[in-house]
Amino acid sequence: MLLTGDYDGSIVAILESLRETAELEGLAVIDLTASDLPVPYSVGAAGQGTIAIGRGLLLAQPGVTNHATAPDRRSIMACPLLLPPSRPGGVLLWRAPRARPWTDADHSLAASVAMLLNLAVSASIGQIGIDRLTGVPNRRWFLDEADRHIERLDVDGLGGTLCLIDIDDMRRVNLTQGRQYGDRVLVRMAAQLRAMVRPGDVVARVGGDQFAIWQTGMDHLTAAERAEALCLLRLFDDLPDGQAVTFSVGIASRDRSSGEDVRTLLRRAHSAVRDIKSLGGGGWRVWQTRSVERGSGATG
Repeated sequence: MLLTGDYDGSIVAILESLRETAELEGLAVIDLTASDLPVPYSVGAAGQGTIAIGRGLLLAQPGVTNHATAPDRRSIMACPLLLPPSRPGGVLLWRAPRARPWTDADHSLAASVAMLLNLAVSASIGQIGIDRLTGVPNRRWFLDEADRHIERLDVDGLGGTLCLIDIDDMRRVNLTQGRQYGDRVLVRMAAQLRAMVRPGDVVARVGGDQFAIWQTGMDHLTAAERAEALCLLRLFDDLPDGQAVTFSVGIASRDRSSGEDVRTLLRRAHSAVRDIKSLGGGGWRVWQTRSVERGSGATG
């Protein structure tokens, strides 16, 4: 088995799992027809010239898996990959300098990786409601689905709560650690949120560094307890610069028969998040009509 654990539908998550399983330094998908985004997906650190050498291997011998050793002694393998609908491309696999040479088994692994990625990329194109990076629903799908949940609230006589989770200072992470590490933070964040919610809750990525959770039948007090637990987690304390990644969580509840839609709740949650960020982030806040309840939840 190439993949272990839960598969969340993300191309980046697939690459990351394969990188760890095959003991690789990195993997990348190459689109030979694209000039604006020739590397749509990648994980791991690449050496100087790694991508260029791999692209050259794909162009020199189309349809053939080939490998070479870069000047920095990285071993690079390039395997053809047909990207939907019919664009020539390939998948690159590389190992750290002076790592063991490629074997016949590695050639078979590369072919299996290419087949798996072809299926995953094809599936992601058809899932217009799914965020391609994290594998969770996107903003449009979330708004539609949350509204359907809200329509049933009045019939059932229930309330509900929306939580907006904003990852603090993602710009710093992307600038200091690179966009690839930032993508890994987002993928891991989505997986953590899905692990924390109930089966009927809705988790989605609604912005670049924002996630939302709709929780039918949950009041703001219980949602605040969950927000506190999330803020106290140290999910990303392995950053090389030693600075932990924190979260700001805005909570907006809907009373039964209030007539409010999900966009109203989302605006209120945004307001609560802005208040937390103005105080430095790393906490949660409940938006309420007459008062606001705040928790520190600091992870620093």
